[in-house]
Amino acid sequence: MQIMLVFSLIIAFLAIVFAIQNTVVTPIRFMIWESEGSLALILFIALVAGALISYLATAPGLVRRRMTISSQKKQIAEVEGKLAASQAELAQAQEQLQAIEAEKEVEKVSQSEEQPPDSEEEQAPQT
Repeated sequence: MQIMLVFSLIIAFLAIVFAIQNTVVTPIRFMIWESEGSLALILFIALVAGALISYLATAPGLVRRRMTISSQKKQIAEVEGKLAASQAELAQAQEQLQAIEAEKEVEKVSQSEEQPPDSEEEQAPQT
């Protein structure tokens, strides 16, 4: 950023020196129009006209990019909303899954408590 500032100041200084050294009145003719002015002023007007034409030539592209960025921001907002909804659904489904797994665990424990343990006599080998 500072490099650009220094560069801009150098260019401005050179432009001022140029304007001071080129105060000669110069005639200008364009088709049927005729005028006179200092060389520095004429070059400054030409520079401003060139910058304006350049801006007008690039303006449609800038507007198009801004419109594209705006529509993409809207799409991002929509997708983020869908993502949040999907994450909420996923969390709810995980909670339901945990509840079902807990119920199955309780059923297993209750089934194992209902079945009487095998007696030792039945397990002993008969000889």
